[in-house]
Amino acid sequence: MRNRQLSFAVGLVAVLGLGVTACGSDAGGAGGAKASASSSPQAVPANSPAAGQASASASGRATTTQAGAVPGGRKCTAADLKAAVAGGSGAQSPDAPGAEEIELTNRSGAVCTMKGYPGVDLGGDRGTWNLPRFQGAQAEQVTLQPGGKAYVVIDYLPFAGGGGVEFKVQRIVLTPPDDTSQLTVQWSGANPQDQSGATHPGTYVRPVSAKR
Repeated sequence: MRNRQLSFAVGLVAVLGLGVTACGSDAGGAGGAKASASSSPQAVPANSPAAGQASASASGRATTTQAGAVPGGRKCTAADLKAAVAGGSGAQSPDAPGAEEIELTNRSGAVCTMKGYPGVDLGGDRGTWNLPRFQGAQAEQVTLQPGGKAYVVIDYLPFAGGGGVEFKVQRIVLTPPDDTSQLTVQWSGANPQDQSGATHPGTYVRPVSAKR
C-alpha cells in the first residue's frame, strides 16, 4: 500500500515538472520575439500614411520656396524701350486741346518696371522746351513684360494764331523715369502755342501709364 502511494506521488511530481517547463519555454519565446521586434529597425512601407506625410512635408518646403521667389523687376531704361507716337495722337483742330501720346514698348528679353514722370523736352525752331508735370495725376508702377507697352501723354494747347507764337516742334526727347539716357521720336499733329515761359502753361506731361 505504501509503495503504491509513493509511486503515484513520484508520477505527479514528474507531470507537474513538465508543465512548468513548458510554460517557461512559451514565456521565453514570447519575450525573445518582443525584444527582437523592438530592437530591429522598422521599415515604413511606401504606401503607408507615414510615408505620405514625409513626402508631402518635403514637397511643401520646395513649393513654398518656389512660390516665395519673386522675379527681379529692374527699372526700364531707354536701352530697353522703343518709342513711337501712338496712332490718333495730336489735336483734331487748332482751337481744341491736343494730346500727343507716346507708346513705349519693352524690346528687351526681361521684365522691367517704371513709375513716375518721364522727362520730356520739345525741340523746335525756338530751342528746347522742358515740359512741366501735370500734378493732378496719380503715378502708378507699370510692369512691362517683354513686348509689353506703356504710354506717356503730352497734353498741349495748339497754336491758334492771333497774338500767340507757334512752337514748331521738330522732335520729342524723352527720358524714362529714374534714367539718364534718352529716346527721340517725331512730333505728330498741330504745333503747340509757345508757352515755355508761362507759369501755368497749357502744355504738360503726365506720368507713365499702362493704359491709353
